[in-house]
Order: sequence, then C-alpha cells, then structure tokens
Amino acid sequence: VRGYEFVKDQYARVTDEELKALEGEASKVIDIAEFVPLESVDPIYFEKTYYLGPDKGGEKAYRLLADAMAKHDRVALAKFVMRGKESLVLIRPAQGGLMLHTMYFADEVRSFGEIDKGESAKIKEGELELALQLIDGLSKDAFRPEQYQDEYRQRVLDLVNQKVEGKEVAAAGPELKRAQVIDLMEALKQSLAKKVAAQPAAAEAAEKKPLAKVKRGEPAPAKKAQAGKK
Repeated sequence: VRGYEFVKDQYARVTDEELKALEGEASKVIDIAEFVPLESVDPIYFEKTYYLGPDKGGEKAYRLLADAMAKHDRVALAKFVMRGKESLVLIRPAQGGLMLHTMYFADEVRSFGEIDKGESAKIKEGELELALQLIDGLSKDAFRPEQYQDEYRQRVLDLVNQKVEGKEVAAAGPELKRAQVIDLMEALKQSLAKKVAAQPAAAEAAEKKPLAKVKRGEPAPAKKAQAGKK
C-alpha cells in the first residue's frame, strides 16, 4: 500500500494493484505528436539516449523518416510506453540513422526561478573583459568528445591491471585540503596566463618537429585515432 499526500499529513491510499492497472501497455509503436526545430528544445529536458533501429520489414519507413527529418532540419516529439511507463521522447536524425532521447516532462524539471543567479553582484568592465579574453582563448569550432577521457576510470583500470599482474600497489598520498573560498578573478587570470604561455611553446615544438619522409608513390602512415565512446 502506498500513500499520496494531497494536503500536509493527509494521504490517499493507493495499492500496488491499482497502480499496475494504470500502467501503459508495452508497445513497439512510437506515437509521433509533432516536429520541431532541435534548437527549440532545451537540453535540460534530455534524460537518456538510445540508438533507434528499424524492425524487420520497417527499413523503408525508417529510412524515409530519417532522410525527411534531416532534409527538413526537424526532430520528432513522441510518446512511447517503456517498462509500463509512458515516456516523452525526442527522435532526431544522427550519423545516418535515428537517435531516441527519453525526456523529462515539464513538471519534473525544477524552475530556474527558484535558484539564486547572483544578479545582485556588481560586475566591473575589466572583469568582464578578462572573462571574454579567457573564452576567446579557449574557444574551438566544435565539440570533440574523443579529447575528453574519464581519468578516474583509467586509474581504476590501471589499479586492477596491477593487481592482476601481482604488483604491489602504493597507496595515494593524503589529498590536500583546498580553501572553500575561491577568488574567481584570480582563477581567470591564472587560466588565461597558462593559455597564453602554452601557445608559443606549442608553436615552437611544431617548428622543431621533423617532417615524416614519404617515398614517392607510397601513402603516408595514418595516425591511429581513438574511437569515441557512447
């Protein structure tokens, strides 16, 4: 037996059987409600991502939907029953196929209006200019997920491999306690200084690096790229 609090300290009793009767019937049918521009959907509503493939015999409809949405630059909003629960989903063309994102309903997302956004803080022109310089210095043309690795996971794998090989594992030293108060402007200055200092060093290293010799008529060896993980 479960209880639903409709007013403070007053509950409506609901049984598991009653809840079970309300569950949606599992279905492979995705009921599309509308098509919208992807940029109109705030990422805050995204929950999980799945690759979506066609059932046997549904290849043509799948291909038609994927190509039409890609050409029209739209995504589909739909409802889908999964594990007895009705879910709001977004379907979008990606990598030549379709991806499905489960989404939160509007009443499941907390409003930003409840959060202090620091609007009472006074921002000086010089501080804003410094922040803009940092953004400009770290700006790239696109997100490249392969550049970011889960370093903690790698340390765990290294630890496991050492134990498998019978090596003695040294315990990590005590973590240094950091001050709770952070000087944001000083942190921005340090970050910008590191970025500026790294650029000449990178340029100098590139100039000194010898070019690979390639024999005429033979292709240059390709660098092995790390595969992106989903």
